[in-house]
Amino acid sequence: MAQVTVLTVDDDYGARLLIEKILGKENYKITLCSSAEDALEQLKKESFDLLISDLKMEGMSGIELLKKVKLIEPALAVIILTGHASIHNAIESLRLGAIDYLTKPVNPDELRIRVKKAIERVNLEKRLTEIERQLTYNATVTTANHEINQPLTVILSAVDMIKMEFERQNIQETRIVNYLSLIEKSSLRIADILRSLREISSPVIQKIPHGMRMIELKKGNKRKHQIEKYILVIEDEEQIRILIKDMLESAGFRVILSSSAGEGIEIYRMQKHVIDLVLLDYYLPDGTGLEVFNKLKKVDENCRILITSGFELDDDIQKALDAGAIGFLSKPFNREQIVSFIQHVTAD
Repeated sequence: MAQVTVLTVDDDYGARLLIEKILGKENYKITLCSSAEDALEQLKKESFDLLISDLKMEGMSGIELLKKVKLIEPALAVIILTGHASIHNAIESLRLGAIDYLTKPVNPDELRIRVKKAIERVNLEKRLTEIERQLTYNATVTTANHEINQPLTVILSAVDMIKMEFERQNIQETRIVNYLSLIEKSSLRIADILRSLREISSPVIQKIPHGMRMIELKKGNKRKHQIEKYILVIEDEEQIRILIKDMLESAGFRVILSSSAGEGIEIYRMQKHVIDLVLLDYYLPDGTGLEVFNKLKKVDENCRILITSGFELDDDIQKALDAGAIGFLSKPFNREQIVSFIQHVTAD
């Protein structure tokens, strides 16, 4: 644990030495200043956990010092020392941001107790600030991941489809293919950066090649061949819906599209006998993923649901996985990833 640092300001040489002697026994690192002006210069050079200042000093007073300190170091804890005749000013110092005040002559035991409490409060505020900072960071990264991964999925999928179309039509456009490869590499680099940001706050998340995040898939009963059944895609982003349809149909799957939770549930209710798999975007405008998952399972408890999301695997998604979802595919993904994933879960 780092040593607590205390800056002591008093124009009385004897008072400074007394404070140093009392607090030095508590293993605090004490820095002494004889004036408020010297204290301000010292604060420019290093940071402190606590400032103890006399109220009345030659030159700049303790109140004036407190006002300046709160402008340059708002979080710095300050204890004011005052004589009995200056209690009113000491109370004013509390209004201006001091954490406590003590009357002179200083009682050693009281000083130690007050300083200890002040440091405990400082440490608590630091922990609370760090927690708040971490929560803000996590929320920002989560939102950024979702909003950026959506268009990245479109870009990567479109690049795959263009390359496949070039091959199908035997088009030899080396420069264009190179440009497409550059777009793909840059998009994957963005996905890698987003993953790295997530893993700063969640380092236990397992890395999977090509930007995918999966859990172990649950084995179900053998199903009919892929061309005999349909995949229902419930996805509110139109571009992603269309690209998923093109990617899956290019691999021999039949696809039914739905743009909302309500529509998707109704389609499944009417066509469940021909739907082999539901590809469910977990966060939809008209229903949460868990709500949609439960409604689909209510229609048919054997419904196989594969979850996708621009967000990382979180507690809410994990609930669906624990309840029987067969896997989780994180955006962005390309054709190779989604096709191989679905081939795996629909294999005979």
